[in-house]
Order: sequence, then structure tokens, then C-alpha cells
Amino acid sequence: MNILLTSLMVPGAPSGVRVHYERLAEQLQREGHTVTVITQASLRPMVRRAIGVFRRALGLFGQSGTRIGIELGFVAEIYFAIDRTARYDVVNAQDVSSGWAARLALRDQAPVIVTGHFNDHPAEELVHQLHLSGLSARFLHRWYTFLLRKTQFFIGVSDYVLQRTLPWLPADAQSTVVYNGVDMTPPAEPTLPASVPDLRAMFPNRTIVLNVGQLEPRKNQRYLVQVAAALRQQYTDFVLVLVGKGEDEEHLRQQIAAAGLEQHVVLLGYHREIMALLRTANLYVHAATRENCPLVLLEAMATECPAVALAVGGIPELLAPTPEALIPVATPPVELADYLQELLTTPTRVEQLRQRQHAFGRTHFDAHVMLANTLAFFEQARQLPAPTPTHPARVPTPARPQPAMQAR
Repeated sequence: MNILLTSLMVPGAPSGVRVHYERLAEQLQREGHTVTVITQASLRPMVRRAIGVFRRALGLFGQSGTRIGIELGFVAEIYFAIDRTARYDVVNAQDVSSGWAARLALRDQAPVIVTGHFNDHPAEELVHQLHLSGLSARFLHRWYTFLLRKTQFFIGVSDYVLQRTLPWLPADAQSTVVYNGVDMTPPAEPTLPASVPDLRAMFPNRTIVLNVGQLEPRKNQRYLVQVAAALRQQYTDFVLVLVGKGEDEEHLRQQIAAAGLEQHVVLLGYHREIMALLRTANLYVHAATRENCPLVLLEAMATECPAVALAVGGIPELLAPTPEALIPVATPPVELADYLQELLTTPTRVEQLRQRQHAFGRTHFDAHVMLANTLAFFEQARQLPAPTPTHPARVPTPARPQPAMQAR
């Protein structure tokens, strides 16, 4: 097949979405398919500058105009980056905006399948992240509802995502669940790349607890620092390593210093070789408060690093064989510290987590499973009649959503 992958995440972006589509492209190419990846980075500089002028012009109308310019600009960037004379068998968009752009650019000559990496309604995430309200928030809700209503084929990366999205899709939309996937076969002799810090050498004879993610409120590293402060009172031979960059970095540094945790909590910065880091850790802890199918949990399974996580979004689906690893969201830091202390001082319990999670990952989240399920849905989409050719349209006022029939 000749496949087009589109995404708003440019190469090098610190995002699991970027990792997902890059790995998917590699797998598809190894299977003999032709793959073209289009992102905002694919746009010609002259066109990018023109779109920038358009955005700045809308920005003269205040915050709402700025937001409208940003969202419409996203679609325009993907639209103009696509070769509209090319012929593709299928398009897999990694977000609804680039999916709509592909439908407009290719005029529905190929089915456009949107993979939903978002945690809830896409507008809700932006409203929370950007602290929007008023006209800007209302526009985003209308805009993303419009985009979801235009989505004919949808892949949820967890059943949680799919069930949350179904009410916003057209009643005749085709949908399925395809979990993210990684290579679950461990290398015979894993080596540590030169660019990756050797945590065991940095912290000899200490238990290494790892957390990976953008340093931001949703990823909840502030909570983990509180847990570390409570854990230190009863178990001192550990270090919590936070991997990532983001807006919360300075606040976390101040929080660590105020609690005197410099020897127990380390900000390691951003690193791309996450699986190599996981192989050096004793335990992975995921504290995000909104999640769908976090790739890092699957990478922990692949590297046989036992994991515990807050029981939010699609995470219970990933850790189903180890319910004891699911932490209620409202758990106070002291209680989680007590649980971690019991876990880390009982090697047999950690080993049981490791074995069951790895075995479950090999069956459900291996890269070959993801690829087979993805290709099966591509073929299903190709067999259906093409919809009426798409033309630019005014964003309508959305009707009250009704649950849609799920077509698998």
C-alpha cells in the first residue's frame, strides 16, 4: 500500500505521538509498504510565512482571534504540505486536525483514518493546558466537535479513548481499538548507548525509581516529590529520577530544595532513549492524572521494569494483570509512600509484578500485534465506499451529542 501518515508533531518533538508514528512508519516500510510522513516541518518556508501572516492578522482580534488563527493555521500547514497530485491507498492522521486537512487536500480519494491519542475531548485538553475560558474555550469545543463529526474512520489507542470519543463521531463511523505497541523481545545483550546516563553507576547501591514525562501539572511530578519526601522518612536507600523538561521544572527544583531532597530526587532532563533508562531502573512510577495509552508503560513492560501507576484513563487496561499496581487517584502521598516502601523491601512482590506485566505485554502490546491490527483496519476502510467528496465548510453549531453505534 501507499500510505500517508500526517501529524502536528514534528520530528524530534518530545511526545509519545511522535515516537508512535515514527515506529509505525518503520514497521510499515519493513513490511514492504510505501510510507510518506507529513508534518508541519514538511511545509515550504514561503507558505509557512504566509500562514504566519494570516495568524498574526487574526491575533489583532484578541485572544479568541489568536486561538482561531492557531487552529486554522494547523490545518492549513498540513493541507499545503501534502502533495495533492499524489495517490494514496490510505491516510493515517495522528490527530483530527491533520486528518481534516488530508481529507480536504486529497478530496476523499483515499480513506482518512484518525488515530486518537488524546485523553478526553481534544478541546478539553487544550482548555486545561492553556487555562482558556470564554470565547476561546467555546470556539475550541465547537471546532474540535466539528472535526470529530467529520471523522469517518477512528482508531482509539485504548478502549477508554474509544468510548469517550464515540458520542462525538458520526453515527456511521467505523472504529476500533489498536493499542500502542513496542518490541517486547528483549535484546540478548542490551547495551547502554553512550548518550544515556548510567543510573546504576550514578547511584550505586540505591533503589532507582524512575518517572518519564513532560514536566507539567498533568504529569503530576509535584505529587511524586511529595511521595519521595514521605518515603524518605522510612526508606532512605532510594533515588527518584524524573526524566523530562517542561514548564514545571523550576517549581520542582524549588520544591525539592525546600524539602531537602537533593539526594533523593534528581531532575535528569530530556532523553530520547527511554528504554535504555528503564533497563537501569528498579521500579517505574507513573503519576499522570489524565492518560490514554502511555507508551512509557509499554516500554517498561518490554524492558521488564515493574511499574505502578495512577488508575486513570486507559491505564487499567494496560496493567490489568497486576491490579495491585493500580493506585487510586486520590491516594495521599504518605499512603503511596507506604505502599512503595512495602514493595521495594519485598523483592518477591516486585518480581511478580515484573513477570506478569511482561507476559501480558508480549501478548497484547507487541509491535507486531499493533501492526497487524492497524493494517487490518486500513484494509477494512479501503473496502468501504468513498464518502461524498469533501469541500471546505463553515463550522456549524454542534448538536447535542448522542451515543453512536460502534462498528468494529
